[in-house]
Amino acid sequence: MPFEYLREIAEASLPLTVEEEASIDKLRVLRAADLVTVLLPHPHSERQFARVLAITPRGRQVLATQCDALGADMMLTRAS
Repeated sequence: MPFEYLREIAEASLPLTVEEEASIDKLRVLRAADLVTVLLPHPHSERQFARVLAITPRGRQVLATQCDALGADMMLTRAS
């Protein structure tokens, strides 16, 4: 899922170069959602790679929301 990939990007050093086609497709989704700033390859380019430049403020907000949700889930699990 692209949001899990967003978490991986957040843990990486930026800028990040990506060459795997499946990951580039995830980056297209994340960019369309305005979660990352990324340079994407032209679809007909011989060499396919993308360069992630930054996580947008909206992307950071999504990450923070996910962390809050995971923390709440963990507390509920512990209370059971």
